Amino acid sequence: MTNDRGRRLIERAGARLEPHHPPFMSSHPTALGWLWMAAVVAILVVCDIAGGPGWLRAVLTLSAALPPLAATLVVLSQTPRSHLEYEPSILTHFFARFLALFSAFVFWLGSVVIGGAIAVQLTDESGTDVATAWGAAIEIFAMIVPPVTVLLYCVLIIRYAGYLVRLRGWPAVPTRHRIPEHLLAEAPRTRRVVIGLAHPGLLLAAGLLSTLVALALTIRAEALLS
Repeated sequence: MTNDRGRRLIERAGARLEPHHPPFMSSHPTALGWLWMAAVVAILVVCDIAGGPGWLRAVLTLSAALPPLAATLVVLSQTPRSHLEYEPSILTHFFARFLALFSAFVFWLGSVVIGGAIAVQLTDESGTDVATAWGAAIEIFAMIVPPVTVLLYCVLIIRYAGYLVRLRGWPAVPTRHRIPEHLLAEAPRTRRVVIGLAHPGLLLAAGLLSTLVALALTIRAEALLS
């Protein structure tokens, strides 16, 4: 069951936007999304050449992924889980379980190794000085959290793109899909724009672009601080 309050909110927003869509936007929403991302990339290149501030690059990066991500959130928030269900083969079922268990083991082992390495580093740097140990721990925490957050965001984007493939496929304007008919039923032009922007390829490209730029900014910031 979808959230009724969220559904009413989306319907009201769609009704307000319905008369304001330019013809090209309602006819070719996916192409417009690609044009938007290309424009943001061009501005990012100019900003990098001109030596623009990091906060401006971060804002541009987020704006590149904003249209497809917002459209994806609207579609997925109003889609019951039953629309994503399918019958996998026995091989697919157990292979997916194997990958999940193997990934969990690798991450657990990695956390143990990293935790041990951090403990040794803190001991070497601070000895028995508690204040120095806490300062070093906070510094290490500040260095680890941003790249991990970016990587988790990348995993989220890939997961959402997989859902979109199962819901609507790859066509810019899908004729066969599993998206609920009640989604923006009273605002057909807005519905077309939302479904067009919620394209798996567009979401993947914009999400991976923002991930790469965010990682580059994080690495650069850590290099300046070190």
